[in-house]
Amino acid sequence: MSLFFEDFDEWYEAYETASPLEQYEIVLGIVSSPIPLDYAVETDFVSILIEVQGLLEGNNLLEHALSFIATLQKQQPALYQQEFYYFDNFPIRYALFSRELSLMDEALARYKQDPVKSIDELLPILDDLRFYDAREQAADVSHAVYQPVATSSKLMGYAEDDFGAVIMADMLEQTYETLRQGNTVDWEAWGKESVSLGFENTTELQQEIVQILTGETTPPSALVTLFQEEPEIALRQLSLRFNVKMAAQNQLSFVCSQAIWSAVIGFLGERQLSKKQLSHPDRFFDFDLKALDRYIGRLMGNLFSFRQSMGFAVIWGLPHVYDVLRAEAVIEEAVYDSVIAITTDFQTQMLENWSDPLWRFSFVHCWGKPNHQTDKDFADEVQRFAGTIDDSEPLSSEPTENLDWDAMLTNMAEDISQKLSQNPEFASPRSSTSNPTEQPPANLKPPRTPKPRKSPLQEAKALEKGKGSKKKKKQGKGFS
Repeated sequence: MSLFFEDFDEWYEAYETASPLEQYEIVLGIVSSPIPLDYAVETDFVSILIEVQGLLEGNNLLEHALSFIATLQKQQPALYQQEFYYFDNFPIRYALFSRELSLMDEALARYKQDPVKSIDELLPILDDLRFYDAREQAADVSHAVYQPVATSSKLMGYAEDDFGAVIMADMLEQTYETLRQGNTVDWEAWGKESVSLGFENTTELQQEIVQILTGETTPPSALVTLFQEEPEIALRQLSLRFNVKMAAQNQLSFVCSQAIWSAVIGFLGERQLSKKQLSHPDRFFDFDLKALDRYIGRLMGNLFSFRQSMGFAVIWGLPHVYDVLRAEAVIEEAVYDSVIAITTDFQTQMLENWSDPLWRFSFVHCWGKPNHQTDKDFADEVQRFAGTIDDSEPLSSEPTENLDWDAMLTNMAEDISQKLSQNPEFASPRSSTSNPTEQPPANLKPPRTPKPRKSPLQEAKALEKGKGSKKKKKQGKGFS
């Protein structure tokens, strides 16, 4: 019998010191035959599977990564079904990039079946579905998971908002198509679904939608006045005009263009704005490089960030949004020129410093060429992103360095002790039962960190318990 089954701890020590290439080969050999589910759970073997999958993805070894996942699905079906959300995102993103959308069906079906447990992995996948303009798949997933997520007691309130936004965008596009065909919209049915998603449903809103979707123009001065008086309504109208423009010019679905608009407005609206900045669209839509850098840093600066696609969507979505704002004469030429200059500079700096394969963010070129970019520059950038699909690196055959945990812990303790001696007011009172000379065991070594069993959204929800907080009923909102 394999050492893996006889003495897992001893097997793990050997695995831990092996080279990345050996680790992959060792684990692949084990998962190529069925493993009892109870044993895999008891040993937290899935953490090792995640680690190996990370090695393959990190080195852009696409065929190996996809094959490894296929082996898990075939040989460890029960374990894979239980832990699918740690693995399914990679084949989904590859299918989106290669435009082989049917390859996502099984993976998306698993998310639809268990959206609450997988919420933190599902939300970034929804981002990619929207940004790649996979309208049908994004809408299908959103319809399937909206109610389970909205009614779950395990998640914080409003975790369902992104799914509701997809459904609303798809409803608006259906309305757009109906009106273009000269047919009558069933506003009663439209209103019922809108209200069920927490959105507004008034006669005035319906009239506003028809006016914009049928191409009725509004004088720029009227939009500026509306922005000064009711900025939220002005932004709502501009978002729908953006949908129509992107559909007509770039053949994008409302699901995709609404995601772009929301990403950009998420940045602009996150700033601490004064009344003066809200008093005119030129002031609201103007920003400096520092503000953009700070926002993107928070969004993508964490090595473990799951929303990197959102960061790329903001940076590459800005020119598209501002092209429409300029076309609608909502902003002055000086504001447009400033934003394009800032964004172009930021894109250049980002690409110079980005080390991971860019193909994963090729969705930014599904949106078409922004006005400021030449055909050649756009074509070169498309190739720069897509070409990284072939930039792979073999797994290292050098043994993995075994960290000296004793030294690390000793240095950490000495550092803390030094800081406390310099700032005694921060030291906690010593327990009467503590032994000041007591040392940690000589062989103290932290155990392998188990994978989290609750998502951050679920953890945050747990923190709410016992505080008397209740999920507040949402007020009716616009569709922007």
